[in-house]
Amino acid sequence: MEKRRYHPANMLFAIVKIIRGWIVPLIIVFFFNNTDGWGSYAKYGILGIMLLSIISSILKWLTDKYTADERAFHLYSGIFSKSSRTVPYEKIQNVTKHTNLLHRLLRLTAIKFETGSKEKAVDFQVLTKEEASRIEQLTKGNVQEQAAIQEIEISGDDLEEEDAVSEQTVPHTEKKIIHFKPTKKELIRASFTSLSFLLVPPLLISFLLKFDIFFDWSEMRQYLPLLKVWWITAFGLIGIIVVSLLVGMWRVVQKYGNYELASDDEYIYIQTGLLSESAFSIRKARVQGIEITQPVLHRLLGLAKVKLISTGSLDISDETETINSLYPYFPLKQAKILITEILPEYEVQLSMERLEQKVLLYRLLQPSIIWLGVTITLYFWRPELLGYEIKWWIVSIVLLIVIEGYRYLDFKHTSYLISEKFFQTKMGALTTTLFVTKRNKMIEIARSQNPMQRWLKLATIESVNRAKPVLHNKIKDIPASEANRFYDWFYQRTKDVRRR
Repeated sequence: MEKRRYHPANMLFAIVKIIRGWIVPLIIVFFFNNTDGWGSYAKYGILGIMLLSIISSILKWLTDKYTADERAFHLYSGIFSKSSRTVPYEKIQNVTKHTNLLHRLLRLTAIKFETGSKEKAVDFQVLTKEEASRIEQLTKGNVQEQAAIQEIEISGDDLEEEDAVSEQTVPHTEKKIIHFKPTKKELIRASFTSLSFLLVPPLLISFLLKFDIFFDWSEMRQYLPLLKVWWITAFGLIGIIVVSLLVGMWRVVQKYGNYELASDDEYIYIQTGLLSESAFSIRKARVQGIEITQPVLHRLLGLAKVKLISTGSLDISDETETINSLYPYFPLKQAKILITEILPEYEVQLSMERLEQKVLLYRLLQPSIIWLGVTITLYFWRPELLGYEIKWWIVSIVLLIVIEGYRYLDFKHTSYLISEKFFQTKMGALTTTLFVTKRNKMIEIARSQNPMQRWLKLATIESVNRAKPVLHNKIKDIPASEANRFYDWFYQRTKDVRRR
């Protein structure tokens, strides 16, 4: 198959990235330094580095090539030292697309195929939408073909092998079912829940403090007495509040205004972003677990953030956030219903095992290095605040109450469940995290006991799942008998893993 050169717009995107990375140093050396001394050399140095980076980007485009056949990506790179890499489609764990404003203006997109292994992802920073769709369909078609062949090998039915392949290797044409699209009302509620409007006041103060080089604020002092007029002060505060709310709403709308959660029989699809669009797709069989997170405010409002645990990093560029999280402002009940609809194989159980009461006493009586260090420091230092000496013993007592309160909340929110095929844990003091995984998705477990746990007949267990980085899920101070049962339960995973 003929090697293809990457899209010429790669050079434009590389140049834009170089300029964006060096624009601030350039402004500093050109406008805020005298022409004498180091400033005169620094600007030429920066321009030289930028020029070399641009030349390197052009040479990289001229030498780097790729092919995508029916089985794998073949990547060729290197300006002086040539190298090649082959990535089979069957290694691909998930696909992430990203279309920023410049992509949209040029009718282009970026796509990243994450392998989930130690290998680098196959990353196309600039492609036409037609080419991105073509190679994405190539990878999906191959994955389905491999799954069909595995099913045939498992069944061992040689007589109907040809019919099975012909039926199961049909291109992926299942209709997508849209599970969720946020309404305007839900977006407005999300903008308040996200608290992003609180970013405006500190940003405004930072602007006033750092950008005094552009303005002579001393001339503004003559207008300060006007702030004593109540209606002027009220009008200013209302203006700041309105601007804050509008900015908060815009941030949420820009990120989730085009949000869509959909699925078909094989894949889950997440699309998000208004101006800068991102899309994520993953085979349901590749999902390693589900994580439901509730910060304090979410818990008070009955909301939850749901995240799909998968192998591979999901950042396609420096501008995007990971998008394997579902819409982060779901009501908890709706989130659990959606999980059942999208991933019927996963079950989120409400009834879980709690820790024994002796664990609470054990945790409360554990010495705190933080409390001890702060107490000793304050006893000898005796700092002052606004001219008043801080009573070290008052701070010590308050800190101890906070630490013990945190331990109590952590104990209260900790629970676990070991069912027939699932391992489920819930932990956290202020922010709680509920994690659910299947036994056949766990690659390793561990069990440990410290001397105090042995005396109390307690233990710590840990599960390991494929992710990037590898996900370790640890729960402390469960009964030792439950830890032994967990070990025996994991050894039975061979019942869940099909042998080829």
